[in-house]
Amino acid sequence: MSDDEIYEMEERIRSGEFGSPPDLALVNEAWNERLNERMIEVRGGDEFHSITGLWPRGGQKVAFDGRAPEDITIPQGSKILCFYGNPEPGTRQPEYRLVYVTNNQRGE
Repeated sequence: MSDDEIYEMEERIRSGEFGSPPDLALVNEAWNERLNERMIEVRGGDEFHSITGLWPRGGQKVAFDGRAPEDITIPQGSKILCFYGNPEPGTRQPEYRLVYVTNNQRGE
């Protein structure tokens, strides 16, 4: 995402569009929509589907954890991506976001 798009989202959050404090599910949904729009522009049909946010874990075996908010079926061959969450200090925003990518071009 471009710096302008990040700034735009930060402004939307500051304006209270997602509540105060911000509802992170709404923020993630807005990012997901923007990522889908951007990927269609760039790659022509890729669609991002949110899996979960990931938060640091204090144990020795698990580095990060998160929970899927609903049942998820990831189609075979889907690409799995882990995005930086860039949380603001002092918030409960996730460190990372997991998504899977499908291609929804017409005719496929």
